Amino acid sequence: MKISQENISKRNSKTRISAQDYSLKLISARSYSEKQVAGKLIKKGFSTEDTGRAIKKLKEYGYLNDESLAERFIENGKNRLIGRIKLSYELYKKGFNKSLIDELIPRFYSDEEEHTVAFKAVGKKKISLMKHMENELKYKKKLYDFLQNRGFSSNIIEDILKIDNREV
Repeated sequence: MKISQENISKRNSKTRISAQDYSLKLISARSYSEKQVAGKLIKKGFSTEDTGRAIKKLKEYGYLNDESLAERFIENGKNRLIGRIKLSYELYKKGFNKSLIDELIPRFYSDEEEHTVAFKAVGKKKISLMKHMENELKYKKKLYDFLQNRGFSSNIIEDILKIDNREV
């Protein structure tokens, strides 16, 4: 069989996937933000027009919703025992809009919940801090650093440190 240029172009047109099909393939595997989907489509070589149309269609069908994805991410962050600061940063890194983050974090992660989450985190960390119990300054420093790395605000950390940490 002789391979002609016409046969090659027909073969390429059959195997070429559209931006919409590729984006559906992406979101069928896991959830992505609009920015992540757009970045993956551009990286794959699709034009900005094709990317825009594909994202618009996904939003119309309800397959792409940054707000509901961010809400799930916030709930997951609470379960992972991280604070609002770190959670905001992670959402921003995932490509969520800053105004959306500023709106959703206070609505779904209150100050009281953050205190509760911080106490749970301290409870889990307490076992590894037992060796520093005799030196109160070192114990409080380790606890402060741990909570700060988890993304809790200094106000919450100071509230926790005011309570006798050995009974937390």
